[in-house]
Amino acid sequence: MGQDAIDLATLLAIVATVLSVSCTWPQLARIRRTSDVAGVSIAAAALTVSSEVGWTLYLAGEGLWSAVPEGALNIAANALLVGFVARCGGSPRRAIWAAVWWVAVLVGACWLGGREALAALLGIAYVVQLTPAVATAWRTWNPTGIATTTWTLRLGESAMWGVYGQVRGDPPLLVLGILGVAESTAILLRKALTRNRSPRQPVRRLPLTPSQLLDDAMVR
Repeated sequence: MGQDAIDLATLLAIVATVLSVSCTWPQLARIRRTSDVAGVSIAAAALTVSSEVGWTLYLAGEGLWSAVPEGALNIAANALLVGFVARCGGSPRRAIWAAVWWVAVLVGACWLGGREALAALLGIAYVVQLTPAVATAWRTWNPTGIATTTWTLRLGESAMWGVYGQVRGDPPLLVLGILGVAESTAILLRKALTRNRSPRQPVRRLPLTPSQLLDDAMVR
């Protein structure tokens, strides 16, 4: 690998680290300002805490110590997000249990199979942690609680890690980048498609039967 490739990889890792540390804070700020959590997944935030524990172990083992503070900050930020969503009406019990299960799987894989086994799981970490976010966004009539800035930053972060994984020949980071770009794009697309909707889904009424029409006329 040439010096230019090494320099590019280092720059990508630095940019991805900055974006990763930054991306959750706009979501926290939005919830604190509006108390609106429509479309925000508490499960995704809890699972992200677990995934960040796994990524911190993996990146430290790879010698990428610059990313370890990122992991600690992201764990703190997403733990705060779980608390914010719970305070605004979200139900944290299942999310926390899912997060405990996922971190146990990651730590167990590292203990039993070493970094190779951990890397295999981390390659699908974004599927585990972000699928609830995508599902919640697309199930919500108007996901007004989602911070567009958060997912734009996450899209950029994912792209950087994906290119970094390609340059360094690191499959877990390459897969993470591809999946992160896809899922971030899905959420941003949902926000774009629903930006002109009313806050609540209108009630869908079934057509009245002839007898109901007669009763309605008599009432009037």
